[in-house]
Amino acid sequence: MKTGFFKQLKNNQIAGVVSISLESSGIDFVLFEYKSLSPNWKLSEELNSKKINEDFFYKEFYVQLNQLNPKETYENILTLVKGNEPILMTHGNKSNFCHRHIVAEWFTANLGIQIEEYKTGKVLRKKGYMQKIKNPTLF
Repeated sequence: MKTGFFKQLKNNQIAGVVSISLESSGIDFVLFEYKSLSPNWKLSEELNSKKINEDFFYKEFYVQLNQLNPKETYENILTLVKGNEPILMTHGNKSNFCHRHIVAEWFTANLGIQIEEYKTGKVLRKKGYMQKIKNPTLF
């Protein structure tokens, strides 16, 4: 499983793309949605209008996620994409706070699976942000 954002797709049709956004992807070939992994509308709107901060959003979204069964959710996504690698997509971009990173943290914490970022590879995720893992050099 990977995560990513819709602008990475451009015209590249990828079979396993699953939208986890409340809003439509606006891309015809994105066939799958899993709205249970989207923040509820009120939480999303309060963050966008700056009525709440990212820390509050993170905690509340984690409460929402914890109402789901992680193993069941993961298996449902695998069934949805019919043998393709799932790529959970949102409208966020590479460097901004985004709920897809919280979803990836949640899966990792509960199932022990590592989730890479599409076109980036291995990343560190913390509280809604990600950072690319840089390969250390010997020199």
